[in-house]
Amino acid sequence: MNNKNNIDVSVAETPGATLVPSRQPLTGLLGLALVMLVSLALIGCMSGDFFATWATFYLVCCVPPQIILAMVWRNQYPLWLGGLGQPDRGLVQLLLTLGAAALIATLVFFTQAQQVGPPTPFTLMYVIFCVLVTFWLVLVWECWPLAALLRHPLALGLGILLLAYLGGYALFSALFDFSALNGAPFYRDSLDPHGAFPALAILAFAVTTVAVTFACLLSDCWPLSRLAGQPWRGVVRSAWVLLLSAVLYLLGTRVLGIEPVPFMARGAIALLFGVLVPLLMFEGQLFAGRPQQGVLQLLVAVIAGALLSSLYWLIAPWLGGPLDSGAPGYAREFWLASALLAMTFPLLVVFSQFLDFWPLRRR
Repeated sequence: MNNKNNIDVSVAETPGATLVPSRQPLTGLLGLALVMLVSLALIGCMSGDFFATWATFYLVCCVPPQIILAMVWRNQYPLWLGGLGQPDRGLVQLLLTLGAAALIATLVFFTQAQQVGPPTPFTLMYVIFCVLVTFWLVLVWECWPLAALLRHPLALGLGILLLAYLGGYALFSALFDFSALNGAPFYRDSLDPHGAFPALAILAFAVTTVAVTFACLLSDCWPLSRLAGQPWRGVVRSAWVLLLSAVLYLLGTRVLGIEPVPFMARGAIALLFGVLVPLLMFEGQLFAGRPQQGVLQLLVAVIAGALLSSLYWLIAPWLGGPLDSGAPGYAREFWLASALLAMTFPLLVVFSQFLDFWPLRRR
């Protein structure tokens, strides 16, 4: 298993297939527009409460299996996928994702102490945090130490998921404190882990670390990239990501006075979503061969994130109904976060990674 520190946007070749030129960036632009239309249409078919609870909960649970399929197995496992053409290959991967997410969601929901009714912020923040932990395991630590111990792809993939959710639970319990939300209808002291930091603040910081991780990948600015071997490479990368994230987070929340949730929604999540445009939809081909390609792509990511998040922000009342922004509920900010990362992001992965831009690009 080759665990590189970047997303491999290629797919396994189908024997006898001929690849039609990708014609980037046109293919990426058309694909992005198509995915956004489908995403917004699906959101519009749901009630605001259903999308904010059950839909977001299940869709977030889809992301870790997608990370395994696309970034760990690189769309080449199970091996029999190599004999399938598009769209069959992509549809099979989609079904694998949906099935794995259903199992994960069921286990998480019914193992939450005293969990009744729709998923509460306790459960939602936990599964979101586990997604972030999965990204850390795969991108920052390159699946170490599991990659050194588990040689079979299936064992490695399942091991990462297990470590993400069990390790994520331990970190969640140690870090998240919901005491500031005491008095909210969902609050139960027995479900509050009473960790070290206010829940909304640590969630915003954790999302920022993943946005910074993706930005570093895109701009190819991993420090000491020639440092050989784990765990030292993971230690250096972790320190670098945490340092940059702390600077950005403190600049936004302390210097500029932005509250953690708006900073997360309009800042960190916008950046993360923007990075996906050149990384996934343009397949890293923008400015190919030019000096400072990574910096130019990062600039595109910042602009794309700002524009697309602003578009979703304006559309929110049309699809989600009356949504108040700001404290105490941050309804519009959380709607934006769910629309971008719970709905649109998984669909971007399905279209660009699983379907390989089918039907815009055919083999």
